[in-house]
Amino acid sequence: MLEEFFNYKNRLAEDLLTSEKIIKLINENVDLETAGSLMYNQVFPVEYVPETTEKAKTFICVDVDIQQTIDKTFLSPVIYIWAFTHKSLLRLDEGGIRTDALCSEICEKINGSRFYGLGELNFYSCKRFAPMTDYQGKTLTFNAKDFNRLHNPNKPIPTNRRLGR
Repeated sequence: MLEEFFNYKNRLAEDLLTSEKIIKLINENVDLETAGSLMYNQVFPVEYVPETTEKAKTFICVDVDIQQTIDKTFLSPVIYIWAFTHKSLLRLDEGGIRTDALCSEICEKINGSRFYGLGELNFYSCKRFAPMTDYQGKTLTFNAKDFNRLHNPNKPIPTNRRLGR
């Protein structure tokens, strides 16, 4: 049942790595065609903070939690996206802050998406995040609603259950 939520991460990676603006904000030397090279180098499908980095970089990490089950029918997945960069890369040449621009582009790409859960994905919050010395960033949080249990026609009906006949 939880496999679907783990697949949210794959969908997020696809959404992020098919946006030219997001790719350029992560790494200016990578283009749309080679964006897959960013996976597990600068884009991670888990909350990941490198212990050491030789070179100043920008990172995006994503993860999914199930905060609560609403009832037997629905539950509430929460998507977290951490975007952080080395302080030397914060300032953009055209003005502004890299992490702010990155969060804005991510929100533009996935907020309201119908690929996560039932209905539309909802933006919930954007908070400061400082994972290690000399790195600054933001944590984006999105809420969704999805099915708690899917009907399994192969699951036997208990013999003590009335069948309504």
